[in-house]
Amino acid sequence: MKVKLLAAAIILTGCLFSCSKKSITVNSITGTFDEIDRDISLGQTQDAVNLLKKLDKPSLAPNVRLGIYRRYVQLGENEKAEKVLVSALKKNSNDKMLIAVYSNLLLKKGKVKEAYSLSKKLSGTKYGSIYAEALLRNEKSSGSGVTYMDYFVPDYIPVYADAYAGSLDNRWIRNCAAINLVRGELTQALKYHPENFDDTEDAFFWATVCYDNKKFVEAAEDLKKAKSIANIEIVDSADYYESKKKKQNLNLKIYSLLSDSYINLSEEKLAEEERSNLLSYLTLLDEDMTVTDTTEEFTNQMPKPDVMSAIYLNSALWSLANEDYHGAYKLLKFEVEKWPDYAPGLIAYGNFAKNSNRAVVEDSLTQELRRLGIKSMDMEAYDNLPRVEIADAIARMDDSLARFKNYQLYVARLDLEDSQTTWHSDVKHLAEIYQVVERNTLGTHLYPPEIARYAVYGIYKCEKKEEAENLFNKYITRRYGFSSGSDFYDDFFRNISKMETWEIEYAAWFATMNLKASVAANLYEYIVFNEYLKNEKFVQEISPRATASAMMNLAMIYSSTGKKDDAIKLYGKVSGRTQSYEVKSESLYRIGVLYYERKNNEDALKSLKYAVYLNPAHSKARLLLSQMEEALKNQVE
Repeated sequence: MKVKLLAAAIILTGCLFSCSKKSITVNSITGTFDEIDRDISLGQTQDAVNLLKKLDKPSLAPNVRLGIYRRYVQLGENEKAEKVLVSALKKNSNDKMLIAVYSNLLLKKGKVKEAYSLSKKLSGTKYGSIYAEALLRNEKSSGSGVTYMDYFVPDYIPVYADAYAGSLDNRWIRNCAAINLVRGELTQALKYHPENFDDTEDAFFWATVCYDNKKFVEAAEDLKKAKSIANIEIVDSADYYESKKKKQNLNLKIYSLLSDSYINLSEEKLAEEERSNLLSYLTLLDEDMTVTDTTEEFTNQMPKPDVMSAIYLNSALWSLANEDYHGAYKLLKFEVEKWPDYAPGLIAYGNFAKNSNRAVVEDSLTQELRRLGIKSMDMEAYDNLPRVEIADAIARMDDSLARFKNYQLYVARLDLEDSQTTWHSDVKHLAEIYQVVERNTLGTHLYPPEIARYAVYGIYKCEKKEEAENLFNKYITRRYGFSSGSDFYDDFFRNISKMETWEIEYAAWFATMNLKASVAANLYEYIVFNEYLKNEKFVQEISPRATASAMMNLAMIYSSTGKKDDAIKLYGKVSGRTQSYEVKSESLYRIGVLYYERKNNEDALKSLKYAVYLNPAHSKARLLLSQMEEALKNQVE
């Protein structure tokens, strides 16, 4: 028993001795460092150096030897300091902190190649910025004719990411994003989006990345931050004039892109506010321009003509939607005179001409008043509306087409001309359409998309449904290289992500005509809905690409297949999104019909009354409303 106790005591004593010895070693190092630091502070340099020599041992931990290295540097003993690092690295060749410190030392000494070779192990670590600097400096000093574009390749993305990790300078991750953007990898570029922005240009850049990824909410948020940062920059700037010019340039771009973001979010009112801000801002710039402002440098800062023409056009369309016909006319007139080859502006001008010359059917009372030379206020207002001669719109289109080939404008010109032609037979009209197709054929069953769309719609309107569908199917098959013998719709869904919205919508249209309701619904749903997972929940929202016609047709399919609630919801979405009173009225009429079928008279009456209010000429809504009111009146009696 005594032997066992003695053994235990020996073991315990040994443990205590071991722990005590370790504690003494650590304490002695700390104490020695404290003594060295005191000697340094008192200017006793040689004493400090002697203590460092005495303390340094190859067996010490890397962090301790780095402490010795730093004190040698502090004493100006750079050679001794470097020897400590080299010795430490021989024993700890993979220690990232040692590699980082020595690589940084080599860079300071101009030994770039050695630093580059040593620091490769730092790539992807928290010290990656040192490797990034070594690599870039090594490339620059190689003298092998390296150009800017040599650095603009995917191989450098991790290098720039490392540089950002060490510096938190957003310019490095902008490089990462820019390389991906050039390669068309938009989603990958967005992954580098920072939480905070360095300056206005930084915020604007990331807003464009969000916009290109169709992240319009995020783009709008970034642009609003860009505006607020610009205001701070101009106040804090040492060079007020240069900062002011920078702010002016960026504000013009911000207003423009923010307006477009709101358009894509169907926030028409907010979009018009930003366009108005931009146009007002341009007016202020004109008033504020000094002699130096008129230089080529300042002119180059202004938005490009195509940007400005789009802004004026969008404001004109907003005015039309809000029945400000005089404002719309002024904007469109300015548009076509300032930018005579801007196709969307010429097309809008042509539509204005067509609508302003459309004959209005007047009731007998109005006709009698006119005969007597009397005008009501409404008649006076109508007669004073601005009008554009259709011949003027066509002439402007012809002038532009003579200078540039533009199929979109060409088709719009055909439509405008057709609107003024009374066709004595569909045969003649059909022949005209096929002549247009033949003149613009690119190959067997292959045409410019604008021509294909014009032809399919025109042939269908001539009551040649099978011919229209046949032309459409052959065009789609050829354009997207469908497999011979495969089911048309199977191939269509496989290629749907490549297709234009009108192509998907026409395919759904023909599927509906062929009683393929499920196929049509799936096609329309692709256009109408944006579906994604958010916080592990499935979210469905209306897509920015959704058209009113696609939404209406999908709602009609829902209604005919028993999904009445879904149909009512979708008709309601149409009514809330569209700026057209006619479309609003039609969607409300259809809601009213569905409520009527459910015998929900109260909601049916509300919908029908609002439909008639928005469009008094909606005869079906008027008829159903009068029938319901008459029936309810009889019930009361």
